[in-house]
Amino acid sequence: MDPLEILRQRLDELCTQIDTTRSRATQILGMPQDQLTDELRTEASNLRSQLVTLHTRRGELEGQIREEEAEASRRSARQAAQVEHGSVPTPEARGVGGARVTREERTYTREKTARGESSFFADAYRAQFMGDQAAAQRLGRHSTEQAVEGEGVQERATTTGSFAGLVPPQYLVDLYAPVQRNGAPLANLLDSLPLPPTGMTVSIPRATTGAAAASQATENSALQNTDEVWADLQVPVRTIGGQQDVSRQSLERGTPGIDLIVFRDLAAAYYSELDRQIIAGSGASGQMLGITNTVGISQASAYTAAATAQTFYTKTAGVLAAVAGAGTEIVPEFWLMHPRRWYWLTAQVDSQGRPLAVPLANGPGNALAVNTYPGGTSADNGQQPPRPVGIYHGLPVYLDANVPTSVGTGPEDQVIAGDPSKGYLWEDNGGVPRQLKFEQTLGQNLTIKLVLFNYAAFTAGRYPAAFGVAGGNSGAGFGQVAPTF
Repeated sequence: MDPLEILRQRLDELCTQIDTTRSRATQILGMPQDQLTDELRTEASNLRSQLVTLHTRRGELEGQIREEEAEASRRSARQAAQVEHGSVPTPEARGVGGARVTREERTYTREKTARGESSFFADAYRAQFMGDQAAAQRLGRHSTEQAVEGEGVQERATTTGSFAGLVPPQYLVDLYAPVQRNGAPLANLLDSLPLPPTGMTVSIPRATTGAAAASQATENSALQNTDEVWADLQVPVRTIGGQQDVSRQSLERGTPGIDLIVFRDLAAAYYSELDRQIIAGSGASGQMLGITNTVGISQASAYTAAATAQTFYTKTAGVLAAVAGAGTEIVPEFWLMHPRRWYWLTAQVDSQGRPLAVPLANGPGNALAVNTYPGGTSADNGQQPPRPVGIYHGLPVYLDANVPTSVGTGPEDQVIAGDPSKGYLWEDNGGVPRQLKFEQTLGQNLTIKLVLFNYAAFTAGRYPAAFGVAGGNSGAGFGQVAPTF
């Protein structure tokens, strides 16, 4: 079996694994809410993480297959040219029972590199970063050739200056520094549901007036009769994505994997924007309607001065009271804060200068909050579900730098509390954005357009009272304004 067949076989096996994983995730997420146990929710989150990894592997395998197909095409073209010019070497006849020592051409030569047949640096990259087994085998043969022919490790009493242009610059591609993103802590905290295969609107029947019960006034008199009223909650499907124009020269003559670097950056930008819209999307200009702009969520009363530890504690307690009192099936389970608000809280001290929010290791006895993950963020390593950094009012605190910090005339940041099971996020393709390459859009400029996008829908409107917010409604200079440390 040649390398191309092996790669295709691996791709088929990987696609089967993706289908199996997605099918199981869809089965769990399609179950009624009352049947979703904590174990099933955890399994669904793990399956989602597996899907992200599997899709990444699939992209890498497809890239290897394209490289191998291109190499096979080049070999065929060279062989056809040799036949046309009559330069195909005739195999040498060998006598049976005899042996003849010949010299085999080295794995890497200047002529091979010029012809595009093999490159030591290209194989080193593919073997390390793309898992290319064929490249690893060529590197192994090269090492053996070096040892057999006495060209292993050699020492020379020279410096790099002696070689001038023969010493190439060492570009540490594996240590490239992408733009830092805020991640998607809140999106990873919610249950992700599969987006229906067609349509640009998700409709949810929602009761606006329920039936009623009351005591029977007298025997044989009519019981309470209140007509239920239902309305459809319309949730639009939105398209979130980005694009990047890249020169063909940079892809073909540059370091291998540039397109993967660009796609990874676009994916990071996609997840941050998805998370931002879930928090504060305007519902206009193609955005989803975020939690803070949903009609019916609880809003804490405005501050009349800059926030203090006491007033902040009081306002947030009011948010919890409103959410907890919204119904028996609504239970507040998290706090979402901007990093500046949480670390402002950990900086608060009492009249004796003692901190009110302390690290868990200190064994707090009467603390305002507990810092369980000092210096951390909930978006570390894209964990699903995200990692809480502390406990406040008895609930885990998640940090999300996508929380806006310029709300109202303050301008203020906002703190959100809520029941994550009442926020609904639908994502297409298992939550993995699609990657496209267009070579003809600007073909006359040798420009290749890289595009990444996905379809998603979100609503907190099914039970808006399941969420509450503090901050964002005070006068200028008041409330949860930027803290000074």
